[in-house]
Amino acid sequence: MAPAKLAAPLALAGGLLWILHALIGGGSDPFAAVLHFLGLACVLAAAGLFGSGLVKSDAVGMRVLVGLASALLALSVVEAFRPPDSAWYDGGWGIVAALLGGIALVRRRGSGRTSGGAHSR
Repeated sequence: MAPAKLAAPLALAGGLLWILHALIGGGSDPFAAVLHFLGLACVLAAAGLFGSGLVKSDAVGMRVLVGLASALLALSVVEAFRPPDSAWYDGGWGIVAALLGGIALVRRRGSGRTSGGAHSR
């Protein structure tokens, strides 16, 4: 599976982990902390893979740079307005990530053919 195709399942998994974290109430429970950390890792990896898929050239350095920038942008958006005590803040972002990942998976499976470029017909 191509790395860019892993972005949707990772976003879905990360979102679901954050929703589960919010449902159990967050707090200082070690299990909740692991759920939060794994969800964060999945969401950041999904953002990085999506960003690196935006680069159309074969320049590996450019793909890595754009992937890292996309992951850091996602992290900064999530952390910018974090309230002091709210487990559902991450749960809300988890809903967004799960929806985006789920929609991307459904759209990919519903297309029926893979895109090979403009001249691949």
